[in-house]
Amino acid sequence: MLSLCHININSITKHKDELLARFSKYDIISVNETNLKSERPFTLFGYNIFRNDRIGQAGGGVLLAVKQHIKCQEVINKITCKNEAIAVEIRTKSFKSILISSIYVPPKAKIDINLFHELYNINNNCIIMGDLNATLYNMGSQQANARGRQLRELFKDGLIDCVEDDSPTFKKNDYEVKLDWILASQPLLSFISNVETHPTIGALNGHKPLTFDIPCGAEPKPASSRISFNFKAAKWSKFRCKLDQQLMLWKNDHHLDSIADIEEHTSFITTSILEATKEAVPQTKQMIRTYTPSEVSISLIKQKHQAYRKWKKTGNNLDKHLYYNSKVLLTNSLRNDRRNNFNKLMSSLCHKKMYSDKVWLTVRRFHNKRIKQTYAHIMKYNNTTATSDKEKADLFADYFENEVYSHTADTLPLHDQVTRQANKVKSKTITSSDTPKWKQIKEKEVKNHIRQLRNSSTGPDNIHNRCLKNHSKLLVQHLTNLFNAILKQGYIPAMWKKANIILLLKPKKDKQQPSSYRPISLLSCLGKLLEKIIKQRLMLELERRNILPQHQAGFRPGKSTIYNIVRLERYAAGQLRRPRRRRHSAVILFDIKAAFDSVWHDGLIYKLNGLRLPCFIINYLISFLSNRTAAIEIENILSRPFNLKSGTPQGSPLSPLLYIMYTADSMNGIPTHTEHGLFADDTALWISGNTLTNLNTRLQQSIDAFESWCKSWKLKLQPTKTELIHFSIHPRKHYKNPVKVKVEDTIIKPLDSTRYLGVIIDKRLKWRAHLEHIESKIAPRIGLLRYLSRTTYEPNNKTMINIFKSIVRTVIIYGHPILLTADQKVWDRLQIIQNKAIRAALGLPIYTSVKYIHKISNIPKIKDYAIGLLKHTLQKATTNNDITLKNHLQCILDKI
Repeated sequence: MLSLCHININSITKHKDELLARFSKYDIISVNETNLKSERPFTLFGYNIFRNDRIGQAGGGVLLAVKQHIKCQEVINKITCKNEAIAVEIRTKSFKSILISSIYVPPKAKIDINLFHELYNINNNCIIMGDLNATLYNMGSQQANARGRQLRELFKDGLIDCVEDDSPTFKKNDYEVKLDWILASQPLLSFISNVETHPTIGALNGHKPLTFDIPCGAEPKPASSRISFNFKAAKWSKFRCKLDQQLMLWKNDHHLDSIADIEEHTSFITTSILEATKEAVPQTKQMIRTYTPSEVSISLIKQKHQAYRKWKKTGNNLDKHLYYNSKVLLTNSLRNDRRNNFNKLMSSLCHKKMYSDKVWLTVRRFHNKRIKQTYAHIMKYNNTTATSDKEKADLFADYFENEVYSHTADTLPLHDQVTRQANKVKSKTITSSDTPKWKQIKEKEVKNHIRQLRNSSTGPDNIHNRCLKNHSKLLVQHLTNLFNAILKQGYIPAMWKKANIILLLKPKKDKQQPSSYRPISLLSCLGKLLEKIIKQRLMLELERRNILPQHQAGFRPGKSTIYNIVRLERYAAGQLRRPRRRRHSAVILFDIKAAFDSVWHDGLIYKLNGLRLPCFIINYLISFLSNRTAAIEIENILSRPFNLKSGTPQGSPLSPLLYIMYTADSMNGIPTHTEHGLFADDTALWISGNTLTNLNTRLQQSIDAFESWCKSWKLKLQPTKTELIHFSIHPRKHYKNPVKVKVEDTIIKPLDSTRYLGVIIDKRLKWRAHLEHIESKIAPRIGLLRYLSRTTYEPNNKTMINIFKSIVRTVIIYGHPILLTADQKVWDRLQIIQNKAIRAALGLPIYTSVKYIHKISNIPKIKDYAIGLLKHTLQKATTNNDITLKNHLQCILDKI
């Protein structure tokens, strides 16, 4: 049985608790006049939310809340002729699917009949609920209005009819009328039963909730292919005991001398860990989550219903008075429930000792709140449309296989040469003379890397890092033997090269286009453990031989974004402030399309072979890149598997290192007069010139060289996302021939400011644009601190200060070396921001003196803190023997 509820609520946020307390047992809730704002997230416990908010005006808005276990998808979300509509399609057991819609028609609008026809045409098994502001004679009203007459004409078409119920749904004082309707098509209308009106929600709203049932059970969502475990209830001693019992079944004389042996041993270890996990760690059950109010509230809800029915039956003023009293008591009880639940949540901020997990769990409830993602009803790609989850998953698979991870055709003679050489490298076999060049993996090394594992999601094999962290000595021995055999044979097990891809919608992108989603790959944790070991060893080898470019700061120990940010600022400032003759300078920031996903496999193998690495490590990397497959996961349904013909595996610890090795020679062809900065795929070139003509010529020459390299190694530049900044001697002067360059035949013009590695750079190096960016980013965080301090009963000041340091001061201080070159006015404004944040964190009034707040919080002035960080960064650069960064930081420190 599917239970449904409809209510016009006049602001759902005000009456959320009562709604959940009274109607959380219903599978689907339709709400009109939600009065929600589109930029604010909203959740109902145990439900997926589909909403259509009124934009630019107060009031209005419709919402459908569907229980999380029910398989559904959004069909319509629009406003037409002021009719606000939201519709979802529900998979059911009795019918193939039914369409549920919520519609609100404002009092001064007309019913859009075409909207009802559109809903019926999408699915002729449809149920429509809503406040239509339509009245019909003998249908709960004394007369018909214009919308009622429209409704009567709609019924005459025979597509949709109304439930034969004449109970009024709106009552205010002595005025009763039916404004809220349940409409349905046949044969669904015949199955609707138990139609009932309920006492109103809140003290002022006159709309009565409508509930009804329909005997077509909803189809539950399929279970995920990845098993979900409740690790909080794990019995790890039992896990290790069972794991050792399983691992002892492997014969000690069974050597790993072939590919079949490696596959067999990998499968054996995986099965052993899974068996131990299933026995010692309970699975997370797919529960139907419901909101449970206190026993007092439940009793008052029953009392309110009884009083309402008695009053309607007798019409006695005393019964009416009892009903309104019970209504007030229920409101107060629900308010108390909310306070108790809230105080329980916020209690983590009150402990004398800071329990980090509980504190950050509380903060995440309000900060960067993530709402469950829904997909568009129809997905489109290459003149193909998809509606079901399986069709959508396969459509995404087609897109990623053809557009993202596809093999790019050879177009240059170099490509043929590289391909031939790469094929020769692939055909080589490992000789015994190669193996001593690379030390065997030791058990201690495996243990150290297991200790550093994060609690990331599982891959297709369902092995979790928490299980690896609770390893036994025998498991480490098996893993060590397996890893050494894999390196010796140069073969990676097939299971480790499979990925499940989940998708995240990019901000402000079209839901219907597959290009609007960012793929996140879930890989085997066992495979990633070996990749971490290889990455560390490979990095040590590359650093020892000084193979990586000096100015590549991405994913390298001892380097960070600060390295290239400082270099760029020092260069531009040096050109603008030269003592004798100032010079023009410019920086161009390239965007490479799907950089990591576009790496040419043969090109990477060719370059790895050129580095003269041990042969068996090259064979390992060849196996790492070849025959990789992935499947798209949507609502726990997997697409067909497809091959990854290009790119370094997304989500792999090795991928960033392989990418920077692939692009290590990208700046070799750049003229010597051009400086460059690399941070993974973020590429910047900066240059100076005595005149604009000279600057243009030099810049275009460098761009052409980098563009040529990209074409040679099959990387694609995106001119529309490439940005240019001209650091002008006279920033307000309009030049007759301004700086203008071409990238892929697209003209790039200079901007006033742009973002580079998290810092907003402006053409005058005044950092005011960056300051405005900081202020806009921190404003909601200060609001969060103020909310936490005011709503928590006696919060611990130390805990609140730690939250301030984590979510506010880190943002203020980012890029501190270059900010220390700014005017004092910038630091005055930053100090004001910090003062506001500290007052908010400690719950102090705005007139509290700056001296006092710094004294009780023991927090230094923001500039003093930045100078301290600068000295620490300088010391670190000296320790790492980073001469370039050391000199730049020392120069900044000397001028403070």
